[in-house]
Amino acid sequence: MRRAGLLIGVTALVFLTACGVDDDAEGVNTASQSSNAVSLSPRAIETAGIETTPVERRVLQRTLSLTGTVAAKPWIPEEQAALSAAESADAARHLAESNYDRLVNLASEGVASQQDLDAAKASRDQARAAAAQVDAQLANLGLDESARRLERRARIWGLAVLPESELALVHNGAPVRVESSAYPGRKFEGRVVGISRSADPETRGFTVRIAIEDPSQELHPQMLATFSVSSPSSPRLSIPRSALLLEGDGEWVYLAKDHEFVKRRIRLGVSTADEVEVLEGLSEGERVVSQGAQILESERLKATLRPADED
Repeated sequence: MRRAGLLIGVTALVFLTACGVDDDAEGVNTASQSSNAVSLSPRAIETAGIETTPVERRVLQRTLSLTGTVAAKPWIPEEQAALSAAESADAARHLAESNYDRLVNLASEGVASQQDLDAAKASRDQARAAAAQVDAQLANLGLDESARRLERRARIWGLAVLPESELALVHNGAPVRVESSAYPGRKFEGRVVGISRSADPETRGFTVRIAIEDPSQELHPQMLATFSVSSPSSPRLSIPRSALLLEGDGEWVYLAKDHEFVKRRIRLGVSTADEVEVLEGLSEGERVVSQGAQILESERLKATLRPADED
């Protein structure tokens, strides 16, 4: 990538020379005290098309691409099994409690025996214990009463796999673009309405539940799909990606100070297609070269090699 960038810079310098911008007072002045600095005249800056931009705090709009399936309900198989077991356990508990209450009334009237009453009480206690066990399983999966009502929020769902390392990047309400190979070029809109509280023990991934808008009912359960989730961050110190010089020892930018441009090493954080977060190396309000950094790098290298050429 660096070699290609240098070729671009060399081409630009040829253009500068063709325009009559040479190493004189009106062109490039590379006689800088620092080997990491390049000085250009206003005419050379304009001819080279060099542009600068301030280092500012911006909201970086990342897009996560997740894979998964379309589903009729917002549950993975393990969760659906636990919910079904809970419904059965609740029904059995209600039946056992009703039977016990009925026998209590009959026993008070001398119709039911103590033996029948004791058996009904044991069945009730057993049903309560079974229901409590299933409720504990639901709690471990993060499926409380509010989660059970989730099914009514959409007709069709997306279940996307979210790596544990990116868990903090997805939030409820985030917009989602859904694509399926069954409909090339088609995009369905959706929204994140929940994330599983437990991770898959094997993949360490979480399940993102996505309510999909599909009024034409073209999507069907078990279809494979790709989910592009928008993930805005809090404001971060950022620069355009076009300002970066990527080298083997790290990332660099050119800092603009009047007509002098100083190469500085930086450390990056999260990034988007157009912008990158700066963790170290720059301060808010400083200006970096957003267009023409490769030209400056080529000129700096040319100035560094010039003494050897003159010998």
